[in-house]
Amino acid sequence: MPVIEVFFDYTCPFCQRGLGFLWELLPGYPRVQIDWKPVEAHPRLEEPWHRPYVDKAVQGALFVKCRGGDEAAYHKRILRAYYDEHHDLEDVGMLTACAKDLGLPAKEFWDALEKSTFAEAQLEANEYAYGLKKVWAVPTLICGDRRLDALLNVGITKKQIQKLLEGCQS
Repeated sequence: MPVIEVFFDYTCPFCQRGLGFLWELLPGYPRVQIDWKPVEAHPRLEEPWHRPYVDKAVQGALFVKCRGGDEAAYHKRILRAYYDEHHDLEDVGMLTACAKDLGLPAKEFWDALEKSTFAEAQLEANEYAYGLKKVWAVPTLICGDRRLDALLNVGITKKQIQKLLEGCQS
C-alpha cells in the first residue's frame, strides 16, 4: 500500500489550504495511506523572534500518534482552533481541550506537554524533515521517489496533489 509523508506546519496558511485539498481528495484513493509529519516551519530554538510557535501542538500530535489516536482528526482540530477560533497554539490548556474534544485522556495529554515528554521526538521530526528529507518549504508531500514541494508563498494546488495521489497508486 503506498504511503505519502505529509510535512506541514499548523500556522502555515498554504498548509491549511493544501491539507484541505488532500482531505477532500483522499476518499477517492482508498489504497493510499498518510504518514502525518507536523513540523515547525520556524523552530522556536532557531527563530526565537518568530511567533506563534507550534512545538507544543506538534508534541501533542506525537502524543496522539503514540496513543494510536486519530491523527487526521487532531490536525483538523488544531487547524480549526488556530484559523477559525483564533486560539494561541502555545496554550497547553487550549491544546488539551482540543485533545479532550477528540476523546483523548486530558490529564495524560496535559502532563505530556507540560513535562515536554515528546520534545526530543519533536526536534527529531524537524531534523528528519529538513535534514534527511530536504524539505525546504511546507507543505511537502513525498511518496517514494515522487515529491511535491510547495512553492514559497504559493503552496500547492489541488491538481498537483491529485497528480501525486494518482502517481502513488501506480
